[in-house]
Amino acid sequence: MSSSASTLAEFNDLVDRYCAGLLDQESFNKLESTLRESSERRRQFRDTMATHAALNEIADIYEIDQSGTDLHGVSLAPVMRQDAPDTDDATPVTPKGKILGPGKSIWIAVGLACAASLVLALFSLRFDDSELDSPINSPAAKSIAVRTQPVVPAANSLLPPTRLVSNRSIALIKSAVDVNWGASSTPLRVGEVVPSHSVKFDSGILEIVFLSGAMIVVEGPAKLDLVSVDKAFLHNGKVRCYVPPAAVGFSIETLNTKYLDLGTEFGVEIKPDGKQELHVFDGEVRVDSLNGNASSQTVLSGEGLLQKNGRDWEKIESNPSQFTNTIDLSRRKTTQEKESYQAWLAYRERIKQDPSLIVFYDFDSQVDNPQVLKDLSKNAIDGSIIGCEASPGRWEAKPSLEFKKPSDRVRLNIPGEFGDITMTTWLRLDGFDRFFNSIFLTDRYEDGNLHWQIKSSGEIDAGLKLLNLKRRIYVTKPALGYEDLGRWMHLAVVVDVKSQTLTHYLDGNRVDHFDLRVGSEPNEPGPPVEKIRFGNTELGNWSPVRLYDDSPVRNLNGRIDEFAMFSRTLSDFEIRELFNQSRN
Repeated sequence: MSSSASTLAEFNDLVDRYCAGLLDQESFNKLESTLRESSERRRQFRDTMATHAALNEIADIYEIDQSGTDLHGVSLAPVMRQDAPDTDDATPVTPKGKILGPGKSIWIAVGLACAASLVLALFSLRFDDSELDSPINSPAAKSIAVRTQPVVPAANSLLPPTRLVSNRSIALIKSAVDVNWGASSTPLRVGEVVPSHSVKFDSGILEIVFLSGAMIVVEGPAKLDLVSVDKAFLHNGKVRCYVPPAAVGFSIETLNTKYLDLGTEFGVEIKPDGKQELHVFDGEVRVDSLNGNASSQTVLSGEGLLQKNGRDWEKIESNPSQFTNTIDLSRRKTTQEKESYQAWLAYRERIKQDPSLIVFYDFDSQVDNPQVLKDLSKNAIDGSIIGCEASPGRWEAKPSLEFKKPSDRVRLNIPGEFGDITMTTWLRLDGFDRFFNSIFLTDRYEDGNLHWQIKSSGEIDAGLKLLNLKRRIYVTKPALGYEDLGRWMHLAVVVDVKSQTLTHYLDGNRVDHFDLRVGSEPNEPGPPVEKIRFGNTELGNWSPVRLYDDSPVRNLNGRIDEFAMFSRTLSDFEIRELFNQSRN
């Protein structure tokens, strides 16, 4: 059998079935081979997809709400322009899994999603700073048709993060109050989704939600093994369990006992001397011996058991006040938030006194004009807010700016030339639905201009352009994944002209380190970087002064509530201190 379509009819049939989501692997390979071999077939394929796009707009299939999702809850993103030039430098794309057939009347949208993946791959269109070396001046490039479609992975273009949440994940760390992890423990981050895992901490309170729906409040000192979505093993400490109907059957096990929930709330404690207590606050719990020394028994609401010697039980009354409940936890979380916010306000004053401070935006200082982002440094380089909406920041009481629409941005003008540079920011990323999420980009990408952004692959990207030389990029290994969406994170980049290095940081820790003369690509060392220039610049977006490339949408999908720039290199210790002193 031929590896490509031999007739136009066969090719059209492949395209139709591709749009309908009905291609098997063999047919997909045949379509891919055909497009690779024939520029005419690629042109026909592109024209067909353009027709689908037009029909999609006319029919208004997608009912996009204000949150930027379609009626199926799918995140939307811009797609490539339809007048992309033909090329024979085709790069094949392998499907991640079976293409599902569409439901109801959305087959056109599915066709668009499929087409975008294959077209982008076949024509190797890299919306990257690598395009910036060849300005696009053709009239066609000045009028870019913008489509909306669900995000799909495509080779060399919109790559999904490789740091994916494991399909074996069983629980979410929902909150932590005054937790001291101790020297022998690995800290868990609030918002982190974890697989089977041993949790050990010296003091404080952890709130953990299992993917079955069960929720537990653990008080330290404690050691607890998260075994599965419906089971945990308690070594020592206190745990209060809330089990909704969907999670009935959740159990807490100890060395010799299994406490099986029959609905809906109970607590278990293992004291330092090894004695165990069960307290049932609502519903009932079945107690099973794991060593066969006792028969099973059911304990009802208001009742409890005390195990004195690992075998004999004594009936007791349940005591709700012995365990932290959700109301107590919420109260303590509020107190901790207020204390950490006040600590940040005090630390902010220290930052303002740093003589190397170029700009410092805390997003918290009140001004008469709501369109002004006040600079707290002595340079008073205020920013101009365009489109962004005020939203809560790291703390409920602290404002941030939300960037959602392609027009959202903060305009800055930072004059002068600089040697060493450090930039730090607190931001919240809400999606990997565009090729780049801009953090800080200069309008020009020419001599000494610096770009800082996050790629759809979860890599943190810095780009630097030198006069008459190819740009250099400094892209980290994958540092962010879907589990990082919606959480506040601290990013920093340090450009050390003296030592000719560039270093990326995430949450106070080094992520990657590069030679400024080489970058992250396999280049021969070039001339040293001498000066960094900014000029007209934007937070959360990009307004290029000319068409360096196709200028895909690069606005940040997320929030920023702090940005600072220093004219010196901050050390590892200083970056870590900035993170620790300003986190919630």
